[in-house]
Amino acid sequence: MNRLPGVQRGVALITILLVVVIATVLAVAMVRDQNMTIQRTRNFFNLNQAKQYALGGEELSRQILWEDFEKTEGGDYLQEDWANPNLHFEFEEGEVQIQIEDLQGRLNVNSLGGQGAEHQLARARFANLFAGLGVDPAYIDRIADWIDEDANVRQFGAEDFDYLALELPYRTSGQMIADPSELRLLLDLEQEVYEQLLPSLAALPSTSLPLNINTASALVLQSISAGLGVETAELLVAQREELQGFESVLEFLQSPELAGLGISGDGLGVQSAFFEVRVKARFRERFAYLTSIVQRSPIDGSMRVIYRNSSKKIIPVVDESDDSSEKSSDV
Repeated sequence: MNRLPGVQRGVALITILLVVVIATVLAVAMVRDQNMTIQRTRNFFNLNQAKQYALGGEELSRQILWEDFEKTEGGDYLQEDWANPNLHFEFEEGEVQIQIEDLQGRLNVNSLGGQGAEHQLARARFANLFAGLGVDPAYIDRIADWIDEDANVRQFGAEDFDYLALELPYRTSGQMIADPSELRLLLDLEQEVYEQLLPSLAALPSTSLPLNINTASALVLQSISAGLGVETAELLVAQREELQGFESVLEFLQSPELAGLGISGDGLGVQSAFFEVRVKARFRERFAYLTSIVQRSPIDGSMRVIYRNSSKKIIPVVDESDDSSEKSSDV
């Protein structure tokens, strides 16, 4: 019987070892790829489930607002259940956190697109707000020019030819602002000023919505009259909390703090139709965020979602007495 020479036997052994090594490497790679595919599929499923939880949170907020409409006659105020900043619900392997804010407690930028007395009232309130914040009132004209359809430039405004002369040119919108973030496009508006204004502004699809005196901040309340200072507005907010909201605009106007200011009830109200709903949802280790604007009919309480944005994130609000607490904000 012939035997392979020693060299040939060594080569055969090395070949076998190489085949084993290659097979092992291929097997490890296949297992790794399979595990990565499984992990990607799991992440995709978990994220989609978190998004469904976020939509469920939106629907839950609509139910909360519906129940508020059913049991509360005539007004919306910050002591109601919907205004709780820590609405939290747990589900199987997940949770949902909801924040609901009354957008009619802010000044509506689209009111600057109104006509006649309506427009003048909006300009006066924006002028008072800007004065309280130390912001250049020229931006009022620039907002109005951004919204209107014509090419006529207001005294301190800017139209298409001003924006087309920029290094990165663009045109004015010529229609109602859909989201306050559009204000970043205003000519020469600095980020610091934008951040100052943002908490007090909303972009609602109407020019004639009343300001809800029961949900407006002290800063926004002082905008209703040039003679109303922030300190007086803070006293009104404290009085409002004790009363659990003013029952009517007349009751508000009869407050001693407003005596002699000659404030009209025009453009003021105690009931709201537009709410911002912010949802943070978790399923397992994945998170989803959803910001929606819900319109509630003041007649029958029916609701519809007019805006959705899944790019804004919210940080949950917890008790201020907890040093480790986080505040609500847009990220």
